[in-house]
Amino acid sequence: MPGTERKGSPMLFGKAPDGAARPAFRWLVRLIAVSAVVLVPWAAYLAVSLPASVSARHWPVAWAGLDVVIAAGLAATAWLAVRRDRRMAFPAVATATLLLVDAWFDVCTAPAGGPLVMALADMCAEVAEAAGCLALTAAVWRAFPCGPVLQGTVPRAGAR
Repeated sequence: MPGTERKGSPMLFGKAPDGAARPAFRWLVRLIAVSAVVLVPWAAYLAVSLPASVSARHWPVAWAGLDVVIAAGLAATAWLAVRRDRRMAFPAVATATLLLVDAWFDVCTAPAGGPLVMALADMCAEVAEAAGCLALTAAVWRAFPCGPVLQGTVPRAGAR
C-alpha cells in the first residue's frame, strides 16, 4: 500500500549520494567494535580483582525488579505477537537477553546443595523461555520479510 512503508533513519542507515554508508553509521559500528575489544581485558581484570563475596543492601529489590522487568517484557512480547505486530521482536529479544542474564546470575550466586539444584532447574525454564522468545521473533521476521507489518494490513503476494 502506498504510504505504509517505513524507512530506517536516513542519518544512520541511508546511503550517502556516492552510495557509501553514512559517516554516523560507520562511527557507530566502530564504537561498538572497539567496545567489544575493550570489554575482554576489562572482564579479565574484574575476574581477578573483585572480592569473592559481597553484601548488597538492596539485594531483594534488585532481583524482584529484574523479575518485574522480565514479566513486563514477556507481556509486551505476547501483546504485540497476538496482534501480529513485527515490533514484538524488540521486547522479545530484550526479554530473552534478560532471561539468560537472570539464569546466569541465579546459577553463579546460588550456594551449593539444594539452592544450586533449584537454580539449575530455574535456569532450564529461563533458557527455554528465552529460546521461545527468539524462535517467535525469527518466525515473525521470516513470515514477513518484505518490511514492517502494520496493523490492519496484509502483505501483498510476491511483495518484496
